[in-house]
Amino acid sequence: MLLEFRKDDLVRHLGLLDLQRTMQRALRRSGLPIAYSNGFNPHIVMSFASALSSGIPGDAELLDVSLKEEVSAETCLEAMNRVLPPSLPVTRVRVVDDRFPKVSAALRQAQYAITLTGSDAKKIADAVPIFLGETEIMALRKTKRQETMVNIRPMLHELTADYDEASDVCRLTARVSFVEAATLKPDLLMEALANYAGAELPRCEIRRTKLLGLVDDKPVPLFDL
Repeated sequence: MLLEFRKDDLVRHLGLLDLQRTMQRALRRSGLPIAYSNGFNPHIVMSFASALSSGIPGDAELLDVSLKEEVSAETCLEAMNRVLPPSLPVTRVRVVDDRFPKVSAALRQAQYAITLTGSDAKKIADAVPIFLGETEIMALRKTKRQETMVNIRPMLHELTADYDEASDVCRLTARVSFVEAATLKPDLLMEALANYAGAELPRCEIRRTKLLGLVDDKPVPLFDL
């Protein structure tokens, strides 16, 4: 079964290992015919489409779970929501053939909703059209092993900004590459945009809204592929 679930604000700081344990416990309590691996220490056969960084909520996270026998999507949805906390609800379920590839193999892009609050929010919003007109935007990418300057512009596929003058809030929607060789993290994007605008990065709230694959080079939600 392919589960689409929401990771709400209340549990946004839940790390990947804690989320794995939570889902494993819920699957065991659900009463569904969950498949286990072979070997000395059998474990539930499951995988997330993508790990979500601690501190970031998600609206459409995906989990693959292997079953030993066929069960309806409605039964799976009801069984999982009966044992999961309200802050981790399953929103949709699809039951697919074992030959169906893992959704992580089709992941190509991710979409984020980003909210900026503060005095420089307008300056950043105003910079978006010019920012998108650049062919090269260099930013410092930090990993555990090294720091390198990379051109993030080819990894940015869509960026819109809506500024509310009354509340001094800027709401952005960003669609970025999400593959091993070229992933653009939203915090790096916002740092680069703020630097480009000559602004201090204000209070920033990030939410992942979609995980996307590509069909004829057009983005499609992974759940719908």
